[in-house]
Amino acid sequence: MTLSQIRRPGPRTTSRPASWAPPGEWRLYRAWGDLPSESGWRRRLTAWLLGGWQQLLYIGITNRTAVARWAEHLDEKRWAPDIACWERDPRVWSTQAEVLAVERAAIIAERPVHNVQHNGNNPGAVRVRRHLPRHVVRARLRWTARALVWVALFAGLWLAGGGVWQGWDGPRNAAIGASLVGGALWWAVASTRRPKRRRRRFRR
Repeated sequence: MTLSQIRRPGPRTTSRPASWAPPGEWRLYRAWGDLPSESGWRRRLTAWLLGGWQQLLYIGITNRTAVARWAEHLDEKRWAPDIACWERDPRVWSTQAEVLAVERAAIIAERPVHNVQHNGNNPGAVRVRRHLPRHVVRARLRWTARALVWVALFAGLWLAGGGVWQGWDGPRNAAIGASLVGGALWWAVASTRRPKRRRRRFRR
């Protein structure tokens, strides 16, 4: 008899992990965080009058415990360290569709900071955008334009020599011709944009 076959005393547990809620339970939760100092004195004063210096960061749903969901946010969300406390809605929903409808209504009404879906009417929502330097954007556009020009030259040469080339000679010669013509065009454009060097005059 192996150790896995030995029955331990006590009630038998279900196959669901300990970090999961009982089956058929969906809950709504809210994450709160402290107001940043740059939020302005009016907003901070209003928050203080209402009982705290906190703002609603996120509204979500889960069929697990709040601790398990918090651990996932710590790994996935960059704003997770700003969470000061969690609030779990006491209501329980039996289906995911029901709790999704309640979540949508709550996001529209309460306007959390870091929700993306259903939060378009919130002027205070944090807009996450990846910024790329301008030279990277210009380089990507330049290489994309070169690739499109090469494809156009390749297709044009292949169609033009369709009656002359046979078999694999067509795409091979079209690729060679597109590379030569494209390289000549790029060299001509680069030479016109290249600043001219001034010749230094040496005094005798």
